[in-house]
Amino acid sequence: MAKYTAFVSLIFCLLLVAATEMQMAEGKYCWKKSHKWHGPCQYSYKCSDHCKHWFGAQYGACKKYKWGNDHHKWANYACYCYSPCH
Repeated sequence: MAKYTAFVSLIFCLLLVAATEMQMAEGKYCWKKSHKWHGPCQYSYKCSDHCKHWFGAQYGACKKYKWGNDHHKWANYACYCYSPCH
């Protein structure tokens, strides 16, 4: 009986994880570079606060937008705002 209970519990956990993964896959986010952000983006939490305040976005993140061999590693990063796609 203990083996049967453990097996059913394992199956239930797997189904729960699968259902959670399916829900997360449904929500798609669209991104847009913030035109109000000035200078390089160094901290994603500051970018996220900026996007929430100015655009009502879900979150923001620093993202590389220009590739190259710039000696300032943050100079190629900009603030991008993410919101649910409509």
